[in-house]
Amino acid sequence: MSLPRTRAALRLDELRDSFDSSFTRPPPPRQEPGAALLRLRVGGAPLAVRLGQLSGLHLMPRLVRLPGAPASLLGVAGLRGQLIAVHDLSALLGLQSGEPPRWLLLAGGARRVGLAAAGFEGQLRATPEQLRSGGGSSATHPLLNASVLLPDAPPLPVLDVDSLVRKLLEDASAGPQQGR
Repeated sequence: MSLPRTRAALRLDELRDSFDSSFTRPPPPRQEPGAALLRLRVGGAPLAVRLGQLSGLHLMPRLVRLPGAPASLLGVAGLRGQLIAVHDLSALLGLQSGEPPRWLLLAGGARRVGLAAAGFEGQLRATPEQLRSGGGSSATHPLLNASVLLPDAPPLPVLDVDSLVRKLLEDASAGPQQGR
């Protein structure tokens, strides 16, 4: 014969079952505040790129120059069994650079494109309030169409990597143009 269970004992059983079953459920998705950005130095100027638009960041590998290539194309690099066309970000953005590129950013999904930057200055997270859409008056290039407002610093331009890669792939598909 079993004795009637008290309310406290029933509640303890309920809590134990809830605790035990919590280990069978997947963890809740982590919500990071804001957008993850990489801070770079290109043409002597700081800028940021969205981490989600990149598939890798590497030290600059050895480049093989191509004869007759556009000025922005530094050459091709072999990376993990793939040939990557590497473009100089400072030349693409119309910036002067006396500093050789030391970093390679990979972008473009299945058709990878390499973007060369002179410096990597770290990562940061920008809240939606800090990210400002629209180039504003400080934008020197249409691909710098957003900025990050940082405390005690001028706005940091954000490069639209996806649009840049799309433009590079369209230009490459169009082939050589007359007058080059």
